[in-house]
Amino acid sequence: AENVTILYRRTYAEMPAFKEEIEGAKREGVKIKYLVIPVEIAGNDKVTAVKCRRMSLGEFDRSGRRRPVPVPGSEFLLEADMVIPAVGQLCDSLQVVDGVELDTGKRGFIKTDSLSGQTSVPWIFAGGDVTSGPATVVSAIAAGERAAAGIDKFFTGEEHAFWRGYKKIDVPFDPEAEPVNYARIKQESLSVSERTNNFDELESCVSELSASREARRCLRCDYRADD
Repeated sequence: AENVTILYRRTYAEMPAFKEEIEGAKREGVKIKYLVIPVEIAGNDKVTAVKCRRMSLGEFDRSGRRRPVPVPGSEFLLEADMVIPAVGQLCDSLQVVDGVELDTGKRGFIKTDSLSGQTSVPWIFAGGDVTSGPATVVSAIAAGERAAAGIDKFFTGEEHAFWRGYKKIDVPFDPEAEPVNYARIKQESLSVSERTNNFDELESCVSELSASREARRCLRCDYRADD
């Protein structure tokens, strides 16, 4: 795309995204319009524009953020030939399980046992965004692990998840030692020019030496360096 614009109804301070991702998008030329909400898609056979309305921040809501309030008479058109909605996720659980009725929570996400992933129908197990709502890949993988162990126990009646629990691992430093005041490692990433027209990984992995150094710096959760 030659031009990309994000419409966000609150300000930068309330934006539910990692700061480095917001700044990375800006470096790539993405424009962000704050305190703006889309209200209508304009066009007949194809999109030609988005009708928007300006917002102001009102009182705090249940999320701890100030509620966006429409500004009367502030509508304007933003030209566009493609619109990608990114306003959250809902779950059509009936479609996922082919009509079998499952207990669901708010917004239709499937309720499961927190340890086994078992649903209200004993032989159905679930995990990932369909149960938790929008989350990370790591969370989905963890849900898969819990469901796999839960399914095994459902069929065998025994607990075979022998890998769970803490295991002592040899490391090239003393975990009990006082943290060292190293500066945080800066992760290398591709330049903006190298990111164009490809789907290459933007951020590179840290070396084993850097990872070990980082562990020495911040292994203790009660320790906060100045940076």
